[in-house]
Amino acid sequence: MEENSLQTPDFEALLEQLYRLDYNRGAEIIKIEQQIYAGMRTNPNNIEGLITMMFEQNMLGNRSKSKALAHKIWDIGGSISPYFEQVYIENLLNLGLVDMAGILLKPRFENLRENIEDFYPVLSKFSIITGNISLLERLSAFPGIYDDDPLLFDFADVYRVGNYQEQFKNIQKLVLENSADYLCAYEYELYDDRGFPELEIILYVNFDDAFCSKIEDSLAAKIEAFGISSGRKPLRNISVAVRNIKTHEAWDDGTEE
Repeated sequence: MEENSLQTPDFEALLEQLYRLDYNRGAEIIKIEQQIYAGMRTNPNNIEGLITMMFEQNMLGNRSKSKALAHKIWDIGGSISPYFEQVYIENLLNLGLVDMAGILLKPRFENLRENIEDFYPVLSKFSIITGNISLLERLSAFPGIYDDDPLLFDFADVYRVGNYQEQFKNIQKLVLENSADYLCAYEYELYDDRGFPELEIILYVNFDDAFCSKIEDSLAAKIEAFGISSGRKPLRNISVAVRNIKTHEAWDDGTEE
C-alpha cells in the first residue's frame, strides 16, 4: 500500500498549476491534461485524478465530458480528502448540478463549526445558487467568516430585513433553470458602488458572444418580469452576465492578501 501511494501522481500540484492559468491559455491547459492522463494510466479510476480532470475540462468548456466525469466519480464513490471533495463540489456547482452538490454539503452544513474553514467557498456558493438566505445567515454567525466577506452578508440582510427571501430564491431558481444546460462555470461578484450591496451573477458558457448576449438579455427580461409579477417593488440589485468560458480569469493571480 505504501509503495503504491508513493507512485501516485501529485494531482493537487497539477490543480495548483491550473489555478494559475487564465482559461484562454488552452495549449498550457492541454499540456496539464496530458500529465493527468499519464498519471492515471495505471489507475483510470483514481478519484483525485478524475476530479482534477473534471476541473480542467470545465476550463476548456468541455461541459459534456466534465458532466460525464461528475457522474463517474459519483458512481465510484468512496472516501476522499476534504481538499478534493471541495474541488469536486465546486465542479458540480459550476455545471449546475446543484442536487448532487447539496447531498455532499448536507453533512457539512449540519456541522458547520468543524467544516466551515475548509468548505466555506462551496458552502457560500451553494447558498447563493440556491437562493437560500437562511443558509447565508448561518454562515454569517461565525465572526471570522463575516469579517472576511461582509458585503455578501450585507446583501443577505437586505433580503432578510425586507422579507424578500422567497423572491431571492425564485430569482436564483429562474437563473439556474434557464442556464443549467449550458454552464461551464458559475461565479459571482458583489458591489456597493451605488451605496447598497449588489450581486452580479456571472455565467460562463462555451458559446460565442452573440449567444451570450441573447441569453443575458433573456435572463434580464425574465428577472424583470418576475419582479413585476411578484406584486412587490423589485429590489433590482441582482444582475446576470453571460460570458464565454475563455474570458474566465485564473483562480489564483499570484497575489496574496
